[in-house]
Amino acid sequence: MLPNEIQWYFPSNIKEALKLIKQPGVILHAGGTRILKTQTKSVKGLVDIGGLDLNYIHEKGKSFHIGSAVSFGEIVKFSRETDNLKMLGTALSSAASTPLRNRITIGGSLKDFPLWSNLYAPLIALDAKVNIIGSKKNIIPIEDYVASGTIKTKHIIKEIIVPSDKDLIWGVKRFTLIRFEYPLFNIAVSFKMKNEIIEDARLVITGVRGRFKRFKRAENILNGQKLNKGLIGKCEKFITPKFIADYKYSAGYKENVAKIYFKDLLSEIAGRK
Repeated sequence: MLPNEIQWYFPSNIKEALKLIKQPGVILHAGGTRILKTQTKSVKGLVDIGGLDLNYIHEKGKSFHIGSAVSFGEIVKFSRETDNLKMLGTALSSAASTPLRNRITIGGSLKDFPLWSNLYAPLIALDAKVNIIGSKKNIIPIEDYVASGTIKTKHIIKEIIVPSDKDLIWGVKRFTLIRFEYPLFNIAVSFKMKNEIIEDARLVITGVRGRFKRFKRAENILNGQKLNKGLIGKCEKFITPKFIADYKYSAGYKENVAKIYFKDLLSEIAGRK
């Protein structure tokens, strides 16, 4: 429960909002789902982003610019209505529940990066970028946003830039025992292909040690080849996710399940080319 004396702020521009969140205990507020996972006694102020004009989806060339205040539900709806952002829309359509998807924002989920997030695997597989505003404006790949430690700094996410997936062959999977449960991991695979030859393979898993993993040795085996059962077998041994054991499953069990899911997903993609 939030303290009664909490301070609300309603900035009219990003510069003002950025200044506010640099104060101790002051955090951004959009959908509000982050507060459920926050030590609320440490929260001193909430900065409402409703006046920052960050709720939009714009197509520019072969990319889509998604404002950080856009909810998962809005992305799913946009994907279904326009037949764009299908990989991202498919992944997010299974996240949480309908009421929560209508609250969870893409910027908030990106900044928090919970282990069960359905967001990161497709974004990394799509080679998406994030436009952030901190001490300076910066557009960096989502992958580097996490790996470089930028995610831990004080900044505001303005938008996500997602390349069109219409020329991609792709697939996503997640592992849960029941549908309405946090997934233990999410996987995403994307291929750029020409004349049935893989030109750029991206194999991604989240929920592992280090939050995410790209299997670049497996990708290198796939690149320049036709996807078939034999090729899948060759790259399979280089799909080596590392997990932390939890109260339900050992690390080894999750690793074995993840390998099976990758093999199944690659086989599904090979069958629909």
